Amino acid sequence: MSHDLSGKWSGIFNYPHTHPPTAFEADLADIGGSIVGTVHEPDLFSVPPGALIAAAIDGHRKGNAVTFSKFYDERRGYTDMVLYAGSLNDDATEISGRWTIADNWSGTFLMIRPVAVEADVAAEAVAKGGE
Repeated sequence: MSHDLSGKWSGIFNYPHTHPPTAFEADLADIGGSIVGTVHEPDLFSVPPGALIAAAIDGHRKGNAVTFSKFYDERRGYTDMVLYAGSLNDDATEISGRWTIADNWSGTFLMIRPVAVEADVAAEAVAKGGE
């Protein structure tokens, strides 16, 4: 199976301790299985609360396996690289798996994207044109 993961994704990652689950938005580009992109998420430790933090991602897709590393902007005080390893569902709308920091802290994550409605609209237009 070879699915292009390019596009906008919404997700959530869960902490192993007392922090609440954190939602994020990702914009991915999939170039022949190489994945690059950006992630935006709330900065749980910002003062005042509510600031967003950005991170770059770099990884790979092979079949249903998706792996990538997330690198935060170190100027914001986050220096740990986060490793993500997950599985893509059959219609390429969900990636679920585990994230890890330095092999001693980890949790689960889920990323989703809407089913491509553009293809359905185009197919419907072609069908109507053939009547």
